[in-house]
Amino acid sequence: MQEASRATARRRHVFFVAGYDPTPLDEHLRIFARELARFGAVWGAATRCDPPPPEPTPTGGAWAFSAEGPDWGAQGRYEILAWDDLVRADMGRSGLSHLKGSLRTMADMIASGTLWRYLRTSRRYSIFFLFTYIIVAGFWLLAGLIGAGAGWLTAPMLGGAGAGLLGAAVALGAGLGLFAVFGRAFRLKQSLDLAEFSVDYAHGRHPEVDARIGRFAERVRQVAAAGGVDEIVIAGHSLGATHAVSLVAEALRQDPDFGATVPVRILTIGSTTAKFALHPAGTRLRAAADQVAATPRIGWLEIQARDDIVSFYKVNPVTLGAATLTQGNLAVGDFSERPLIRHLGVYDMLTPETYARFRLDVMRRHCQFFLANDRRAPYDFYAFIAGPERFDALAAYESGLMAFLAADGSRTGPATRSAAPGAPVPAAGTAGTF
Repeated sequence: MQEASRATARRRHVFFVAGYDPTPLDEHLRIFARELARFGAVWGAATRCDPPPPEPTPTGGAWAFSAEGPDWGAQGRYEILAWDDLVRADMGRSGLSHLKGSLRTMADMIASGTLWRYLRTSRRYSIFFLFTYIIVAGFWLLAGLIGAGAGWLTAPMLGGAGAGLLGAAVALGAGLGLFAVFGRAFRLKQSLDLAEFSVDYAHGRHPEVDARIGRFAERVRQVAAAGGVDEIVIAGHSLGATHAVSLVAEALRQDPDFGATVPVRILTIGSTTAKFALHPAGTRLRAAADQVAATPRIGWLEIQARDDIVSFYKVNPVTLGAATLTQGNLAVGDFSERPLIRHLGVYDMLTPETYARFRLDVMRRHCQFFLANDRRAPYDFYAFIAGPERFDALAAYESGLMAFLAADGSRTGPATRSAAPGAPVPAAGTAGTF
């Protein structure tokens, strides 16, 4: 590094908690390396990260990274708090187990009033939640019609009983076939599994996940106690946002002084925390959010997007009421809003060509929260990882990293006169699915 870069280098330890996702550690590293390079191309930085395999940690895996601009540098470690093994085990159960679980889930959602709370709190998320069940119901309705047609055609030859049995068999085969052929395109299995997991987790039926979160808390406390970094960032995506808040609450329970020495910051992105907290059984999850919100030294930023229907847009994850979306700039370090909520459009982060490719892929848009941008925008996940500015500064300025970097990647200092969101810059190619 150049001398100027050394003087302004940021040292971070970033923890990432994924959502209900079976992605293994080596794939996380592959994605990270690709997206870090894209971040560097967009923001004018040279980047590097450790080659595979990830270094094992007590709760997952980690690797080193660095980024260097003309007059700044950033370095640190990116650590996955892994629970993909638990997700795979949950998703790998028998089909009969999933069928019973899906029926139990919908019955619970209706009986507990949670479905009504979804509809009242976030119509966008409610549409996403119900869409899966509507598609599945449509598949089985079509399969039933195919089976009835087969029975009607064969009745003269097989008689009523024989035709009925044949029709039932055809309907069953057609339903399973439709699910197998088209279910992957709509990610039906993962959506059904996630809904079942969510209800069971709210009821405390996944003690192994609670135990894993306890170990996550111990690991984060261990890193905080070791020091040697300027800040610790704990990022949680989707369902992982719930885990991120829960592990910080557990760390505070284990050590009331947690976060007093090294700044600890939470970044929740594409959060689905409300899906658990709105369930009457989600008492412990609501308590965790309340505890973190009541600890001012833990800075908490939530990023929401109006074109992400998988998350709860304009919903405060603590109060579960309408969110106050922060506009304009704040004093650096002002997290008096608990959490501080910024909103954006995913389309601001992508080129028009990329956004058009994924316009109908709601899950791909949901995942953009933890990927690098195609162009400069107020939010870029990798700005919090490998950018030159403190978390607090990025959270305080409405234009994010755009307020601090010139077109050539050099630091300019706070500059609210920065280009408008979405201003074109040399793109690093389009983001891909994973």
